[in-house]
Amino acid sequence: MHKQRWLDAAKAAGIEQLEIYEQKSRSTSIRLFEGSVDGYTISECNGFAIRGIYKGNMGICFLEQDDDALLEDTLCRIKENAEVITSRDEVEIYAGDSAYPQLQLRSCTWNAHPDAEKIEMLKTVEQYIKESDARIAQVMNTSYGEVDVEIAIDNTLGVHLHDAQHAAYISTAVMAKDQEDTKIAGDWQYLYDDVCFDAKKFAAGVSRKVLDKLSAESVQSAQYPVLIENEAMADLLAAFSGMFDGENAYKGISLLNDSIEKQIFSDKITIVDDPLLKNGYNSRSFDDEGVACRNKILVDKGVLKTYLHNLKSAKLMKCETTGNGFKAGYASNVGIAPSNLFIENGSTSMDEMIASMEEGIIVTEITGLHAGLNAMTGEFSLQSQGWYVKDGKKVKPVNLITIAGNFLEAMKQVEMLGNDGKLNAGSIGSPSILFTSLSVSGL
Repeated sequence: MHKQRWLDAAKAAGIEQLEIYEQKSRSTSIRLFEGSVDGYTISECNGFAIRGIYKGNMGICFLEQDDDALLEDTLCRIKENAEVITSRDEVEIYAGDSAYPQLQLRSCTWNAHPDAEKIEMLKTVEQYIKESDARIAQVMNTSYGEVDVEIAIDNTLGVHLHDAQHAAYISTAVMAKDQEDTKIAGDWQYLYDDVCFDAKKFAAGVSRKVLDKLSAESVQSAQYPVLIENEAMADLLAAFSGMFDGENAYKGISLLNDSIEKQIFSDKITIVDDPLLKNGYNSRSFDDEGVACRNKILVDKGVLKTYLHNLKSAKLMKCETTGNGFKAGYASNVGIAPSNLFIENGSTSMDEMIASMEEGIIVTEITGLHAGLNAMTGEFSLQSQGWYVKDGKKVKPVNLITIAGNFLEAMKQVEMLGNDGKLNAGSIGSPSILFTSLSVSGL
């Protein structure tokens, strides 16, 4: 597509402003089972969202073909769509910022490696897992994946932006069995050029995860100090991340309505949304509206400092956009989403937190997040598994327990904050957190 030709033609056709949003994505997946490749998939998705302001309204057209022959028809459709709109809402195509940050991402060139090398890596991991313990019943799958994404925005106001990112990862799922007790666990890891992938260490980690689940029991129902490990805590934070959505706050349906500059969490908690994070999967220099992205402190020592905004919510709340206007895909509407959102690390190690517990529960995994919480009230009741702790030591693995409480209240009762922050696959992260008390239902 000769984009400048399209922009010039739009002006000649009487369209006041035009924006061309382009998204290219390509993903590859290789799946191994019992030493053989049983899945190899390549998928591509390329598309354009072309929108223009005509007679004060916004018309939009989506294209999958990169073809200049579609120019005239596309501009006509944009004008026709704009003319049938009856909404009087103010529309805008962003004029751009004076400067945009330069992303400094960790290098990942795994897409240039031959497939044979990737398959050999998967075979090595699978073999290490099998050899790690006699109770490993099956390596259910070991997979390699890579994703290439490019975003470009060009408009008649002089904006010409481009972002590109490549990510590669390895994942696996493992089954362990001890007599009649069968458990499953999985793990994953991003791959970077600056760190040599340690197949033996990765295999040992996932083996330990699944073996730790064997012979688990329930516990007596009671109020316990609860230590939620980093991965489980990141998933819980992700489930409640909509509370930072500025449009939800404007509509009065956020858990944090009217809470700017108020103490909402413990003063141990600082939460950041950093779109420029070097190892962030969602790092971007601009959002999907063309606004420059920047690092933001959402919660500073427990005090709410800002919501996340796109252009629409910022206008509604009479403030500046935070550069969080993102789409789920090129043909989606612009919504509000975090980039790389995480709770900043504390200074306490996992061992130190466990040693401080006279009696308590470590939660290593949470399930039922889609149904076990209320994002409007903060209430949650979630099936969990982990460890029972007595006198500062892990005593036995536990399952068939439910932890319950209110997210806002729990986040005010932070006893200790770990130094082991980790991002999940959605680029939301947290360190392990020891809470003073949560309700645990078991026996």
